[in-house]
Amino acid sequence: MRLVSWNIHGSVGADGRFDPDRVARVLARLEPDLVMLQEVGERYGKQTQVDQAQLLARELGMICAVGITVEAGPFGYGLATLSRFPLLDAETVDLSITGREPRACLRMVTAIGAARLTLLNVHLGLAWGERRRQLERMLHQDGPLGRPPAPMLLAGDFNDWPPGRVTRLLGRHLVDVGLGRGRTFPARIPMFRLDRIYAGRGLRVVSYRVCGAHGASDHRPLFAEIALVPEEIESTIDQPYSSSSEAGEADDFSRSSVR
Repeated sequence: MRLVSWNIHGSVGADGRFDPDRVARVLARLEPDLVMLQEVGERYGKQTQVDQAQLLARELGMICAVGITVEAGPFGYGLATLSRFPLLDAETVDLSITGREPRACLRMVTAIGAARLTLLNVHLGLAWGERRRQLERMLHQDGPLGRPPAPMLLAGDFNDWPPGRVTRLLGRHLVDVGLGRGRTFPARIPMFRLDRIYAGRGLRVVSYRVCGAHGASDHRPLFAEIALVPEEIESTIDQPYSSSSEAGEADDFSRSSVR
């Protein structure tokens, strides 16, 4: 599977120009099978109203699931996950914190042959305390990472870079596909590794790289080739992360109740 994760900045490039077709061209060159996008749409009413998620899906010949975080204009603003494989299920998990910008996790399940692959697309908050509470919700036993299915991919803009606490905790349970490589922001001269891809059980990383944004966004896209490992795939993981003793040693908030 060829996977791309990218914060497209509402299709506004580093040059300040709104051009969703330019975003589509960058993605098309990568020939992805799966795409997880953040900051999809226009929330301030400054640009031409275009259904960016559907435009990109149409240009790439893919199906699309959308997770709206801000009800702006006719199409909304938030997350989009695109797939060449059949869409089996999708839901938006609210991660919003009062007084902060609305955030969410878009969960999508797609079929790859007999396997069922779960994709978790996220864009976490700017403040550490905000990200901590968002991660609590994801790691809760009823959250998308509480009893994660296998195989699973988690990707997006984490607004946290190594050795941040989000990074340390996720790294104890999932494989950081980038293995510590790949600064993505700002696109012109990347200094921070805000964007990452994590793989769960039943998956093997074949290749990984940070790609050029070609002026299309203020973030650079991530690209990974990932293979299924059938003998490692399980239908579910019985023990939620939040009850793991290792998680407790990493950060005590992993066992906190969601408020």
